Amino acid sequence: MRWILISFLLHTGLSDPNSNPGFRFQVTQKGINYLRDVLVPVVTDAIKTAKIPTINQRVDTPIGHITFELSSVRITNVDISHTSVKLDAPSNAVAAISNAFIALNGHWHYREDSWPHISDSGSVDISASQISINLNLVIGTTDKGEPHVTAKSCSFGIGHVDVTFHGGASWLYNLFSSSIADSLKDAIKDQVCPLVTDEVDNDLNDILNTLDLHTDIDDNCYIDYTLVQPPFVIKDALFVNGKGEIFDKTNPSECPSPKQDMPETVDSDRMVTLWITEYMLNTAGYAYQRAGFLQYNLTNADIPDDGFIKFKLNTTVLKPMLPELYQHYPNKILTIWIYVTKPITFDINKAGVSGQAEGTITWLVHVNDTLVPAFTLDAQLDLCVNLSVHLGSKSEVYLDLITVEPNIQLKKSNIGDFSIKSLRSFLIMARFIIKEFVNSKVKHGIPLPSIDQVSFSGFQFNLENGYIQMHSDIIYIDTRAKLDAKRELYTVFPHGFECKIRNRENHDVDGQSEKHFSVLGVNFF
Repeated sequence: MRWILISFLLHTGLSDPNSNPGFRFQVTQKGINYLRDVLVPVVTDAIKTAKIPTINQRVDTPIGHITFELSSVRITNVDISHTSVKLDAPSNAVAAISNAFIALNGHWHYREDSWPHISDSGSVDISASQISINLNLVIGTTDKGEPHVTAKSCSFGIGHVDVTFHGGASWLYNLFSSSIADSLKDAIKDQVCPLVTDEVDNDLNDILNTLDLHTDIDDNCYIDYTLVQPPFVIKDALFVNGKGEIFDKTNPSECPSPKQDMPETVDSDRMVTLWITEYMLNTAGYAYQRAGFLQYNLTNADIPDDGFIKFKLNTTVLKPMLPELYQHYPNKILTIWIYVTKPITFDINKAGVSGQAEGTITWLVHVNDTLVPAFTLDAQLDLCVNLSVHLGSKSEVYLDLITVEPNIQLKKSNIGDFSIKSLRSFLIMARFIIKEFVNSKVKHGIPLPSIDQVSFSGFQFNLENGYIQMHSDIIYIDTRAKLDAKRELYTVFPHGFECKIRNRENHDVDGQSEKHFSVLGVNFF
């Protein structure tokens, strides 16, 4: 528990050290100070339960040389007055405790070294004040892109130690307790730093090795947050550059899309900042294309029944729009096979988030339990996308389609040449249905890096060319507290927006004039 601070700072996920990241995580001094304040009582409780080894020491006293043993020591009180964690370039953190106080009690026993080997025993109270610890940590990575911390140096000091004996001839021993106190001070100094550095070099890194830097999104894909370079410090902030790339589980492959440059620093009064890059979103389009996820058979079961328009995929219903199809196949059920032929790509700029998709739409007719292809369209879709974050014990980023602008051309026809202007107009009018259909199929968000008992708290978004900055605070969740399962929704554009999409000229294949038509009482033109 006492290592939550360092673990959280490092948790995002070594490729080429010169490569740009797909995801970046920054924690400011404000965030570090918050975690420090949260961790003080946690560390205090941990210290109280620490096991103190038996101390054996030879001491020169007025009654002669004695061998002194202090055993069954337990800590009764801890007061940590001042703590600090400061970041230091290029990739160091300095943790310091000063003016701390600790009280202990235990069992004492001594035996005189020379004859007649007088011995005595009893209980003892010890108080140590003006304690200081300074620990210099180097934050780095392994060759697998995993975080790794090394204790570079440690210093420990005690200003004053008081020892009060009880039992036996304690009234006598208290007269020279200062000699024993000085001896105990040296013994404690010799033990503290080795224990602390061992805790960092072994136990802490064992914890870091359990961090899952490959997180499943769904059954098709996962996201890789391994580090692409060691964490670095700039202007009192720690930056962690992660791969931030989404892969197909079956056949993972690097996305060929270019990566964006990002500024070295960002001004924010929040505790943390996360960067979602255009590249990261493009790897999603690439991975899901490779996984075969971007294809779908649209049937009547997918058509919403809102009680207003009873629309069905049937050649009779679509006769006003596609008379040629009806002439060849009267009153037949249809299935529409939608196949995205290229990975969906995204563009992030200050105006919004847009995307482009290309594919084919094949209209299939049900004839004697066989699907017969009637015609195929080439389709290009210009997309406007909103980004939202669901907060909870695990936070996720969702992409929601806001608007879609379809453009189609006739690619192949088995029913002869025909005008698609009416069909194009119909698709334009049906943009809302397309949007709702697509959003209903995107059920999983992209999980953000997280660590147990630390959660994000609210987001502010800042759109730049090539990436989105997400500024947030963090909160510590005590294991005894019950986290509300209700998720909060934060959006880039909470009131909606209209993003700029490409303007395409709509050209009919046969040059025929546009016709007015009606489907179930709805006029199209």
